[in-house]
Amino acid sequence: MTDRVPSGLLRWDAHQRGRVFALLRFSLLFWACVYFALVAVSGHTYFRSIAFGLAASFSLWLVLGSLFSDNEPMPVPPVALLATILAWAAWCTASLAWSIHPAYSRAEVGTEIGWGLATAAMFFVATRAAYAFRIILTTVVLVTALLAVMALHAALTTSGFDPDYALVHRHGGVGAYSTLIVLVVPLLPLLAAPRPLGYGSGWLPLLAASVVFALLLVAARITENRMIWVALAVGLVLAAALAAWRWRQLLRRAPLRWGAALLVLLLVVGTLFVDAALQRAHEGFRPKESVAQALADDPRIVLWQHTFERIAERPWTGFGYGKSILREELQGEMGDPMLAHAHNIFVSQWLQAGAIGAALLCAMLGALAWCYVRYLRAPDGTLAAIGVAGLVMLATFVVKNLTDDFLIRPTSKEFWALNAVLIGIGLRMQLGFPGAAAPPASEAAVTRS
Repeated sequence: MTDRVPSGLLRWDAHQRGRVFALLRFSLLFWACVYFALVAVSGHTYFRSIAFGLAASFSLWLVLGSLFSDNEPMPVPPVALLATILAWAAWCTASLAWSIHPAYSRAEVGTEIGWGLATAAMFFVATRAAYAFRIILTTVVLVTALLAVMALHAALTTSGFDPDYALVHRHGGVGAYSTLIVLVVPLLPLLAAPRPLGYGSGWLPLLAASVVFALLLVAARITENRMIWVALAVGLVLAAALAAWRWRQLLRRAPLRWGAALLVLLLVVGTLFVDAALQRAHEGFRPKESVAQALADDPRIVLWQHTFERIAERPWTGFGYGKSILREELQGEMGDPMLAHAHNIFVSQWLQAGAIGAALLCAMLGALAWCYVRYLRAPDGTLAAIGVAGLVMLATFVVKNLTDDFLIRPTSKEFWALNAVLIGIGLRMQLGFPGAAAPPASEAAVTRS
């Protein structure tokens, strides 16, 4: 005789599994948001590790459920993007074989590559639907705004305010926080995206996005970082150019409105850059020095000369993975403890992993940009807006890191997480996954009827 399982029991099992997977999806989304918040507030390492472990476990469970059970299917990241990321990670890991400080490189590979790619994977899985994207975006914006309020409060209430000291325990210092700002600012317009991806284009979401934007500009000025203004200016021009190309019909109707808005924003950013540069010049060892002379005398210029001399010793393979692989050597040559690494994301990668590693990093960034270009060219306006936000975010991050290297520690996790969120929701929208976007107006009308 053949044993038969009652059909009612099969239905009950499927129902129970569905409830379990729904609980797992909610749990992953919750702990991913908690994890991002704790990464931004970088001092809470114990709770951050717990949140990371739970989110990673839930995402792995959901992936296995999609492969071997009846959990909802998951899209596979674009082949070119996946291949370049894995190739870059593999080459950096291979540098352990020739690293001049193997123990240091081993620790950096685990912390930056292993942890960073795990962060990207779990946020990619977490962004399963439009509502999940909205929740993650809201968390990111609120956490960044909260840090801005805390920095502003410290500046107003503390005598002899030191921005780096005030922010170092909250987000790794002014360099890391200013990098977080350039990652988040391009995402603010998505708050006004149509529901359920955003909150709609009503006056309240637009007002909230504008207030947060103004708050982040104030916080950026508090950091006294100069490069953030260059990055934001490039981002504004790029966003305007991409939007003008994608929505050229709207531009033809109101060209002056678009141009005037861009001009005002560029004037604000330019004014804040000059103000920050003047303050940095006046607080230096030569307070009467002009801004142009202060920029010309920037010690990073000499640092890059020394760095290229070092690169010439190992041009193809580098000295081993790790931002500060030549910390002692550079500090000794420069006589400045702050000049312990290359202060340029591409030069830093060349120093660590050689020309091959730098080329693979460029290929990875290029693959990310190509994904966003595909979204930009999609017929769906919301998906195109995600493409614009992704390209601008990528550009501002790269420009900000032309004078530093923040593909490390909290900012690297934020970089991986935010790109995974944008790529994840964009891919699901592109492939027509259920719940990835609001239904068209005609479908919504049919649903209501």
